[in-house]
Amino acid sequence: MERLVFRRLFCHLFTCNLIWFLSALMLCEAQVVTQDVREPLNTPASLSCSLQNPQEVLIVTWQKIKAVSPENMITFSENHGVVVQPAYKDKINITQLGLMNSTITFWNTTLEDEGCYKCLFNTFGSGKISGVACLTLSVQPTVFLHYKFSEDHLNITCSANARPAPVISWKVSGSGIENSTEILSHPNGTTSVTSILQVKDPKSQVGKEVICQVLYLGTVTNYRETVNKGFWFSVPLLLSIVSLVILLVLISILLYWKRRRNQDRGNHTLVRSGHEVEVEIRGWVERKAAGLCFNTSRGPTAPSRMIWHFLMLRTSPKEKKHTKVKVFSI
Repeated sequence: MERLVFRRLFCHLFTCNLIWFLSALMLCEAQVVTQDVREPLNTPASLSCSLQNPQEVLIVTWQKIKAVSPENMITFSENHGVVVQPAYKDKINITQLGLMNSTITFWNTTLEDEGCYKCLFNTFGSGKISGVACLTLSVQPTVFLHYKFSEDHLNITCSANARPAPVISWKVSGSGIENSTEILSHPNGTTSVTSILQVKDPKSQVGKEVICQVLYLGTVTNYRETVNKGFWFSVPLLLSIVSLVILLVLISILLYWKRRRNQDRGNHTLVRSGHEVEVEIRGWVERKAAGLCFNTSRGPTAPSRMIWHFLMLRTSPKEKKHTKVKVFSI
């Protein structure tokens, strides 16, 4: 009986002590008012702690909560003022100097600054009273909405880059539409979400409005685009166009060649018996029969009763030379 009474008394005292400890802990936490903050990345950000019940505070300490143990960042006291740890110099400062209210400010937030921070009020007689404030960094969405016609389908792409990652949905009418989504994380902490609609019947969407809905931090923003008439083509049509262009080029070359040939035939010189003329010749030259008229650039023409002799019989195929020609009568 005595052992039973002792056990009950021990359990009662242990339970009371546990309840008192938890109540005291909750009371200490409740005495400090904090507020979580969300700020844009690469901008200043501030966290505040306020001690509600009047206490004799000796020193205020800010710590960054880490997986292993909290890391001291900065302290404030009436005797020593503001003391910043070396790792946080030029990054933060206490912008509200007080023992009951304290505010720290990050001059330019980076990804490493995101997390939760503890403010400790070291009091005389009551020990440490703490509160926790969390900093979340964000990047506003950058959205691109565009479409592109292909051979037999239409691609509509909506891409959003933000921090935290956005969510993309569509408002589009019609059938035969397939959706695919790609998610890509970047080193700067942002996430790109790309959603692509593939419409099998492009003409069914011409003149219609497509809406890309981007959900970001609980807010939905609509981005609209009207599909205008595009240019549809097929591979056979493209090959036909290319073939037609090549044919026109060949015809143009042929006509140009014929025109130059006719001009060369018309460009001749009348030579009389016993006269010397200077002729530009090219290639291998031999004695040939010539007519009364011959082309200065193409050599002798139709046969006649005149014979002409070349003094210079041979030249290089690519070399141009002038040769004296003597014309004799038969």
